[in-house]
Amino acid sequence: MNTFKAVGLGLVGFGSILATFSYFVILSVPLTAIGLSFCVLGCVVLIFPEYLVPHQVVKGMISGSVANIEALLEEFTAVEKAIYLPAKEGKVYVFCPLSANPSYPEINKITDVPKRIISSVDGHPGLFIYPPGSDVVATSGIIEEEKEEVENKDLSLENFLPRLENVIGYLLVDFSEFTSKVQVNFEKNKVFLRAKNIKFNIDAPRFTRVLGSPAASLAACAICQVSKMPVKILEEKREGKWIKAVFEIKEKING
Repeated sequence: MNTFKAVGLGLVGFGSILATFSYFVILSVPLTAIGLSFCVLGCVVLIFPEYLVPHQVVKGMISGSVANIEALLEEFTAVEKAIYLPAKEGKVYVFCPLSANPSYPEINKITDVPKRIISSVDGHPGLFIYPPGSDVVATSGIIEEEKEEVENKDLSLENFLPRLENVIGYLLVDFSEFTSKVQVNFEKNKVFLRAKNIKFNIDAPRFTRVLGSPAASLAACAICQVSKMPVKILEEKREGKWIKAVFEIKEKING
């Protein structure tokens, strides 16, 4: 039972008891009116949607974005794993090395170059792309809630890791309904994600190879946004009903 239903049922139950007792026992019209008001308020809460952005809208937004990025990656024959980078202001973006030069430049140099579609970073050509998961993370509002909890606190990577399970679980299970269950474990600078019963699949092999599956990409955006550190998907594979993904949190960006 979600929060809205619990609160709504509580208000309806309390209002019904108060109205009945006030009308038949103490014969108080004002208290009866207050009880009925609680009932009406509870009904309003019950019909209020838990998520202001419907799941279908989230999935439709991601499907269109994945299709466009897939076409772009195909055009430039990108095959190397992308690096997810946190923005000081704004949304997470990724750097995709091009196949002609598959090596990775230094992280700090990537963040300093202009964010054009095609850029050369210290002689390393690559694509700058805003993944669809970046918009989903921003729309959900979950990062802002986490930010309020840790505001004015100097937290290390180890302090952030336990929070990632709540954020990833909310985004993949509750907000987007990509999967029915997630498990998150940590080891040093690596995050291990297992997601069960993936409900959202799209035929985009180039996108999956470079940025990961839509679910893994969304998780990478969440990790990047929470930790404020670069993230790379090292591995992703299917194990029965589960999908396993391994993320590496790279060194912190200076400045």
